Amino acid sequence: MFFMNRADFKKKTFTHIPVYSGDVSGAASALYEMGGMTVIHDPSGCNSTYNTHDELRWEKKESLIYISGLRESDAIRGNDSRLINDTLSALSSLKQRPSFIAVCNSPVPDIIGTDFSAITRLIELRSGIRTFYVPTNAMHDYTTGAANAFLALAKGFLTSERLSVARSGKSVNLLGLTPFEFPYESQIDRLYSLLEDAGLTVASNWGRGSACHSAGSIERAVLADVSLVVSSTGILAADYLYRNYGIPYVIGNPVFSTSPSASLDLFQRKTIDSLYAAMESGSCENVYMGILGVSQWKIRNEASPVTAFIGEPVMMGSAAASFSLSHPGKKVRLIAATETKGHGLISSEVISPCGEAEIADAISDCSTILGDPLLKNAAHGSKRGFCSDKQRWIDMPHLAMSGRMFIASPKTFIPQM
Repeated sequence: MFFMNRADFKKKTFTHIPVYSGDVSGAASALYEMGGMTVIHDPSGCNSTYNTHDELRWEKKESLIYISGLRESDAIRGNDSRLINDTLSALSSLKQRPSFIAVCNSPVPDIIGTDFSAITRLIELRSGIRTFYVPTNAMHDYTTGAANAFLALAKGFLTSERLSVARSGKSVNLLGLTPFEFPYESQIDRLYSLLEDAGLTVASNWGRGSACHSAGSIERAVLADVSLVVSSTGILAADYLYRNYGIPYVIGNPVFSTSPSASLDLFQRKTIDSLYAAMESGSCENVYMGILGVSQWKIRNEASPVTAFIGEPVMMGSAAASFSLSHPGKKVRLIAATETKGHGLISSEVISPCGEAEIADAISDCSTILGDPLLKNAAHGSKRGFCSDKQRWIDMPHLAMSGRMFIASPKTFIPQM
């Protein structure tokens, strides 16, 4: 059995700032507009946490998200039949059949080793609807849950039989388009406009839409020539499409540019160019890390002023790269604070804190920091990482950290410096 020593435990304990939204919220968010039914195996009352608090779409668009109402007696006796029967009962009450059924886990079923593979097989056999399990246990952040949900969709809906279908020519998959990084519909419309102006069409949208652009179309993903990973939640699905269908992917979020103007800035042009280059070469690319490059290592060993971007790596990495291109004389640091960081999302030289103490240490020597307002309160013991007398903090609210506390208007996506 693994035991964490006292020092490591204190480093990973959050005392002055909240943790990021959990993996169950991430999974529910990822599947919200995909036309399926999501069942979270958890006690009653938790639905408000996963959806009402971490979800912005309830007021305009409902989704089929259910809580199993797990009881202590069911957990102790392993009464899995109740989850199966209640899911089928809820299904029979629907006016329209969902395109899939997704079952998510929570801490207690995870601890007692509930066999979700068997449960989902039984539900699928009795319902005739494709059913799959999304690995969650509320012990990880939203990026893990959403990434696992998108990967489960890819495995459930994309088969090798579609390999022979002809592709359209200049089409793009949008992967990882969730409200945690795209809280405003205007951001989605802006992303579509950028791609359309560059002569690209969207084959499939994996996350969310707007009044003008809908989400869904998972099956059409194999028709695309390239995938654009706009947040870390889309990286597992992108890798699956690359390995199984040869569709290359580009990692970068052109919406999070430091230039709010209608014309393309340097980072946006680089992202578009990378999409076309990937279609030609069939290779994958991380746009923002290509720009930031080895500078992340050099910054660690220099005492000169540094502008830091902290948060989810694709969102903040894209913002950092855009800022670096428009301010070539300034040193820029990326601090990747969320959990999903593999598959080329960051280099080994990017600071990747784990826990509040490491977040506080990472921001302590930066002159200017852009990030969620709550992160400025991160502390290592009794010492806060941010000092208002010596440093400057520029607010970039992140739904996954501070919820709706600071998200009020989509006037600008990145504050001007």
